[in-house]
Amino acid sequence: MNKDHRHLSRRTFIGASGAALTTALAGCLGDSGSETSTFATAFEGGRPPTEVHFNPWNPSNYAQTYSIYWIQHTTSAHGDGSVSSSFFEKLSVDGAEVTIKFPTDWGYWNGDDITAEDYLVEAEIDRYQDPEGSPIKSHELIDDYTVRRTYKNEVSPTVAKLNAGYGMAAPKSVFRKYLERYRDATTKSERQAVTDDLLKMTISTETFVEEGLGSSLFKIEDFNSSETLAVKQDDHPWSDRTNIEELRVLPNVESGTQVEQLEKSNELDMTQYITENQRSEYPDNLENVYKLSHYNCQKYILNWNNEHLGNRSVRRAIIAAIDIPSIVNAATQTGMLASPTQVQTGIRETIEDMYLGKGFTDQLIQYPVKADKERARTHMEDANYSMTDGTWVSPDGTAISFDIITQSAVSQSQPTKVFSDQLNEFGMETNMNAIGQDYYSKLQEWEFDIAWIWHVALPFWHPTAYFSNNFYGILAGDPDSGTDTGPTGVPFSTEIPKEVGAETVGSNGVQINPAQLMNDLNAASSAEETKTITRKLVRWVNFDLPSIIHMQENRGFGGDVSNFSFPNPDETRLDRPNPGPWALTSGLISAK
Repeated sequence: MNKDHRHLSRRTFIGASGAALTTALAGCLGDSGSETSTFATAFEGGRPPTEVHFNPWNPSNYAQTYSIYWIQHTTSAHGDGSVSSSFFEKLSVDGAEVTIKFPTDWGYWNGDDITAEDYLVEAEIDRYQDPEGSPIKSHELIDDYTVRRTYKNEVSPTVAKLNAGYGMAAPKSVFRKYLERYRDATTKSERQAVTDDLLKMTISTETFVEEGLGSSLFKIEDFNSSETLAVKQDDHPWSDRTNIEELRVLPNVESGTQVEQLEKSNELDMTQYITENQRSEYPDNLENVYKLSHYNCQKYILNWNNEHLGNRSVRRAIIAAIDIPSIVNAATQTGMLASPTQVQTGIRETIEDMYLGKGFTDQLIQYPVKADKERARTHMEDANYSMTDGTWVSPDGTAISFDIITQSAVSQSQPTKVFSDQLNEFGMETNMNAIGQDYYSKLQEWEFDIAWIWHVALPFWHPTAYFSNNFYGILAGDPDSGTDTGPTGVPFSTEIPKEVGAETVGSNGVQINPAQLMNDLNAASSAEETKTITRKLVRWVNFDLPSIIHMQENRGFGGDVSNFSFPNPDETRLDRPNPGPWALTSGLISAK
């Protein structure tokens, strides 16, 4: 039986249940009665297509993982710090000027040409939200397929190339009206009104499909909450690379049990990385293709507006009281590949030597990785807290109580439950709330005391991805807001010790502005300046603990090597974000 499901109408597909779809669409390749090759996979941590949207400026339920399959990406960052593009015809940096040339044979699914104006619209919308604080001076169309981006000052080529990945997520046909409104705005408040409207706007998956706003090799034909069907575009520039004609994509939501069972029953052609303890449960034809030291970390944001968390000694007591390996172990039990963070630097461990220099992390404060209750008690006593009826109480008599929020997916909620229980055991009362849909909206209300979140703002192995001034980076806030602190109580101006690794400021502290440093990092003019700014931000994170970065993620993928050919890591660079979906949507996987 083949995996041909072209007989399913859109109405049939939309109305089918997940179980019915699995039965109707699953099958085996190689049936002599059909030349159609179908590839089935699932996207990790994904919410159903019916629960996401495609406005990249609205982080609440944006199709972060789902969109990987449907929006062509223009640049890729690699684990060694380099940047490449398999899309742009030209990407060059000369001082403060970046020149980007688009190919002439690409279009959106609706037939509209992809041009340099798509880039300009998206990039200018970003710039107009904070033109004073943005390192970008202007964008200029040189011709229909060439755009020039000019920085206010000379910029590091690596930083410039990392930040050059615009052009696909925001079609000019949809977002041009917002750019026109920004251009008409004459005051900051008028610009903010445009931004407020932009942040509220959503593009449903239905609209995304009906209006043909995608740009990838495979075009969505049908979808429902359980599955997406896409077909290869025969006129796509990369269509001749692969003989796969149809693509099925399932969301791996909540526990992922359904997807895991489909993998084990040989119903999916691309899988998560198969660990040694899972090997016996998977078919022999499913083999690992590549393992990646991923760019992602995970962390717990500490909201300093809570009077206890506003005390540095209490924050240090928390990291000493918890057992990070146990928290990470709870995550790996859900199928995640991860390891405990060893030193609180704020950046990915795999790039520490590259951007800090060898031996720098050894000089920093070495917080416990395994629980050290005695050290935790010392920190609490340093803050003049005392234990009353098993609970830590502040000098003014207020008992510690923390509201903790996390996503409801088991890979996040299970480790956070361990974290919460460990604080309770240490005498810090906690109330944990696992939130499903609209988690990111809830997060941005800033009413939590501690919150789980990913730790990387952009898919880069570069400090700008970790020190981005938002909740995916290290949130400091807007220093022009007229307040002394950002939304989580982090001050815009603070002191760190002059000596690297000192635990107190002493009499000769160094004044820094973390929010400004993050802006400066994004506009660094050289590799050396990038390192200098990164070291300052790392020292601040290590000293002040605005977050506890507990987990270093690894990822990878496997596949059905009996029926499909996958790229050889020795011949194709797979050290990039989402290497499996990238290979698939680049036409580098084919049926044998």
